Order: sequence, then structure tokens, then C-alpha cells
Amino acid sequence: MRVLQVTTHIDIGGIANYILNLSGKLKAKGLEVIVASSGGNLENEFRSRKIPHQYLDIKTKFEFAPKVMISAFRLARIIKDEKIDIVHAHTRASQVAVSLASRLTGVPYVTTCHGYFELRSRKIFDTWGNKVIAIGDAVALHLKNDLGVKEERIENIYSGVDVNKFGRDYTQTEKDAIKRTLGLNDGPIIGTIGRLSPVKGQKYLVEAMGEILAQRKETQCLIIGDGKEEHYLKELARTMKIEGSVHFVASCPDTAKFLSVMDVFVFPSVKEGLGIALLEAMAAGKACVASDIGGIGDIIKDPSCGLLVPVGDIKAIAGAIITLLDKNILRQNMGEAARKVVRENFSLDVMTDKVIQLYKKVCNA
Repeated sequence: MRVLQVTTHIDIGGIANYILNLSGKLKAKGLEVIVASSGGNLENEFRSRKIPHQYLDIKTKFEFAPKVMISAFRLARIIKDEKIDIVHAHTRASQVAVSLASRLTGVPYVTTCHGYFELRSRKIFDTWGNKVIAIGDAVALHLKNDLGVKEERIENIYSGVDVNKFGRDYTQTEKDAIKRTLGLNDGPIIGTIGRLSPVKGQKYLVEAMGEILAQRKETQCLIIGDGKEEHYLKELARTMKIEGSVHFVASCPDTAKFLSVMDVFVFPSVKEGLGIALLEAMAAGKACVASDIGGIGDIIKDPSCGLLVPVGDIKAIAGAIITLLDKNILRQNMGEAARKVVRENFSLDVMTDKVIQLYKKVCNA
């Protein structure tokens, strides 16, 4: 089976990582995969895994922009030339382009809903494809209740992570070297990974650091990611006079090394479809504190594998972190329970097998 994955770009982030990991596993399981996008800083990662990439001038936030219409014809040519059996779209703009390309070629397509969409033009134009993958229960309900997608078209397939990559235990020597590279001391380290955006709620973590440092002054905070909130977050830390304890590091494909030095992982999102970064942290055996919102509850269903806190509740975030820093046994047991949850329910292998089954179902239909 020949599969074409289509997205707006492949810059580091949840969707691009999803496509990278899924494409790699599909290839390992015998499928042929091509990716089409406007490119991005993960191109070398796709190249290193021998996943072909076709350039598509489709980077826009408006799904009915002229370049999206033009991209549809480019995609139709790729589909015919590469003898594609099924197309998989991942973003609003790519869904529209793929929908038109599918009409031109007769090749079926599926989409993945990675989070929450506004209704907007979807009230008039249905571009969800033959089937739409919801990455979690909350997203499936959003598709059905808010966007009007019929239940029989929705396939709930949890996003998965590479449990072997994130499950590896780093030696103390390796951890010490990583800390030195990041300019970290030997005190407790809390951290988060994700796009620096209001929806990811990093400001609540910075604000919670004020409460934490009042009780555990040696605590350090590591914030990994890029985005429009970077200046605001750094200025917030300076205003609070805690900039020496809050470290910012640019996005990097190898997040496992950052997780290895964290004692507690924090995921303070305001809105979240599921949370790949949270799954990676749990796979790495980290005790986690996360917002009780959206699909996060699909992952942390039991307090033994993670602590849920109200969105934006600074005192609750700080209190949960301090509890885990103070109780070593609780923190270690929670990390092991978290790792088990991911291995059993959110592995990349399980996700890929379900996606392949869906591809076959759609092609056969």
C-alpha cells in the first residue's frame, strides 16, 4: 500500500512529530510512505529515516486561500505519478487541498483531528474524508457534538509514542553532562515541553515557580520550546525576579535527553486534544502534573499515574509539584505507573496497527 501524508508544514511540534513517527512505523511495517508539505526544520529527520518529502506551497492559516486550491492540483499530480492508494491529511488547509485532490483522482482519503477546530466554513464544506481519526475521547466528542461529524465516520485512535526511545534509562554521567550543557545545577528540576503559546499555559508554570521557590529555593524550571510567547514568558520571569531559576531552551527533536534530567514534568495546558509531550514524559517514567482539561483525562485516569489540577490554578500547580518533590517514593512509583500506562495503551505500535487497519477498511470500501 502506498500512502501520502499531507500537512501544512513539518516544523517541530505535535502534528509533525505524529507524522514523522507514524510514517516511520508504517514504513517498518511494509507500507510505502511519501510526505507532502511546505517543509520545515524536521526535514532532516524525515530524510534520515528515508521518508521521501514532496514540497507543497500550502503554508497558510486560511484553508480556502488560493495557494490551497493550487496545491490541490499539485497533490492530484503526485497521487497519479506515485500511484498513491490512500491520502492522509492532518491540518485544516491540507484537508481542503486533499479533499479537492481526492475528487480529481478518485483516491480515498482520511484525516486526523489533532485538537479542536472552530466550525467556520466547515458548516458548508465537509472536508473530513472517508474517515476521520480522533486522537482521543475528548476530540471524538468535539467532532460529533461541535462539528457535526457523524459517529460512524469517526475512528478513535489514541496517539502513540515510541516507548523504547523514551523508556531508556540514562546513566548519572549522561544526566550530569546534559545538565552542564543546559547550565543547570544539582537541585530539583521541573520542566515542560511544547510550543510557547497561550494555549499551552506555560505562564502558569512560571507563576507557580514563585510559590515553589518560596519553599524550595533550589528548584529549577526548564521550559523547552519555541513560539510567540517566548518574550512574554521571559519578561514574566524577570518581573518576578526568578529569571535565574527559569531556563529556556529551543525546540529539539531529541526531547528524551531533556526529560531525563527532570524530576517532575508539568503540562499546564489551557486546551489539549491529548498531549504527545505528556505521553513522552510518562513513557520516560516521569511523575507528571497536568491540567484537568480535554484529552488529558484520557491519559491520566488514575492519580497513581499522575496528578491533575484545575486549569490556571497557580496554588494547585505549585502544591502538586512540591508534594512530588518532597516525596521521593511517591514520585518514583508514579513514574513507573505512568510508564506502564503508556506501554499498555499509548504505544506507537498499537496506534500504527490501528491506522493500517483503517487504511485497509477505507481502500476496500
